[in-house]
Amino acid sequence: MIQRISVLTITLAIVTLMPLTGCRGSKETAMSKGSQKKPKTETTDEKLKNEALMIDAKLKLEMGQVEAGENALRILLANDPHCHAAEYELSRILAAKNMTDSAIVYAEHAANGDGNNTWYMINLAQMYKTGNQISSYIKTWEKIVAVNPDVIDNYYELSNAYLMNNDMKGAIATLNRIEKIVGVTEPVSLQKAKIWTHINRNDKALEEIEALAKSKPQDSKYNGILAESYMSEGQYDKAKACYDRVLATNPDDEYIHISLAEYYKATKQPRKAYEELKIGMAQRNLSTANKLQILTKFYTSEEFYGIHSEYAFDLMETAMRGADDSTTYAAFYGDILVRQRKYKEAAHQFALSLTRDSSKYEVWEALLISELSSYDDTARLARDARRASQLFPLHLLPYYIQAVVEHDNGHYERAIELSKQCEQLGFDKGYLETETYVMLAECYNRLDDSRCYEYYEKVLKATPNDVRIMNSYAYRLAQDKKDLEKAERMSRRTLEAEPDNPYYLDTYGWVLHQMGRDKEALPYIEKALRRDDSSDEVKEHLNVIKASINRQ
Repeated sequence: MIQRISVLTITLAIVTLMPLTGCRGSKETAMSKGSQKKPKTETTDEKLKNEALMIDAKLKLEMGQVEAGENALRILLANDPHCHAAEYELSRILAAKNMTDSAIVYAEHAANGDGNNTWYMINLAQMYKTGNQISSYIKTWEKIVAVNPDVIDNYYELSNAYLMNNDMKGAIATLNRIEKIVGVTEPVSLQKAKIWTHINRNDKALEEIEALAKSKPQDSKYNGILAESYMSEGQYDKAKACYDRVLATNPDDEYIHISLAEYYKATKQPRKAYEELKIGMAQRNLSTANKLQILTKFYTSEEFYGIHSEYAFDLMETAMRGADDSTTYAAFYGDILVRQRKYKEAAHQFALSLTRDSSKYEVWEALLISELSSYDDTARLARDARRASQLFPLHLLPYYIQAVVEHDNGHYERAIELSKQCEQLGFDKGYLETETYVMLAECYNRLDDSRCYEYYEKVLKATPNDVRIMNSYAYRLAQDKKDLEKAERMSRRTLEAEPDNPYYLDTYGWVLHQMGRDKEALPYIEKALRRDDSSDEVKEHLNVIKASINRQ
């Protein structure tokens, strides 16, 4: 006996918490006292049985036993065909099974049977929407609004329903009903403006924004929105007036300066646009990511790197000062600095970027090129090149740069070894081919190794007009007293290209001397000294040639 009372108590507690309105049992008992032929206890039993079935169905559904829950609901409806709660639940089950037509039937029964139950009507509206019965969808939301005229969200749903039916006037009329209740508000005004714009009534859209700004004169945000609307319509004077009002109220608002920059750009005042944008870029309230996004959208690629690069690059530096996460944007900033030929500063930015992520070869390459271009710290350059070659052993540049440093330090054997590594990897589309052959030719030349001739020839085959190599090749031949006619032809071509180059003058004079043409050689050596009197080698050549002439 105690256990049965306990179960009944729990059951009754569950019943009181569940929205069971719609089942006929309780209604009929209330409406027809004394008119039932069956005893009261029998009616109560029927009511309890139906409520138990409803509870059982709900529990099964909560436990994920959908089929069992659906069967319980159908049994309940067999006992009480007018149980609207069961119809409501069954419609939702059928909708989940994509049985939309059947779901609509049950949802209609529930909503029509209890016209004041908002949940039933909302469920029916959703079923109509799923079934693409938009006209019925709209009518149902009209009923919901009529039953609950103070619930503002229902008007938004109704307005959206009209939009689905492409009834823009109906949507706007519904939004106007909201304004009669709550007055002019931002969500309603902006939505109405959006709809007016969609149907090409920009004048009406502008009226909505003007009304919004007028209703909130103390709020600068709405003047900003109105200014943007004027800008889109090309009404720049009115836009400027709005921006000035915002500026007077909130001079430290970073976005007002960015908006003013847009105004000055639109009115073809690039200097003022730059000045306003710089004020915005200096604001600490903006993250670096936002600043760079604004900057790269403000200028086109042509403007950023071309006609307005002076402004854009300065703004970039302003944005990067005190960057909240400098490593994230360092590679981009490094690229800007390279374009300004600020190689040392660029190298610093690329190095910063690599502390965040060292897996990007293109950043390593940018770092090495920047360090090579500034060439102020060869030890660091060699270290970074070694690290890059370890991480990316199939890329040429790190090996080549190490060879450059070794060559400049007089370590020609090591430079040859590194250059040979490049040669073994191959030159994709000729990348670094000429540079590598020049390096090998020069290193072998420094070592008085005849293999230099092989690489001089390879260089001239790739770049037949390279006067630097012609000069070096001709001088090597002169030193070795080999193929002097070829040396003379090459050296003469260098002077045709650069007649006042002291190195080329000295080489030509020395070739002529080796050919026994000292009197022809002397003027070239003397001219070389007039152009550069600091070379001990040229002075020695002059003395040798003069002595040779005196012996003749």
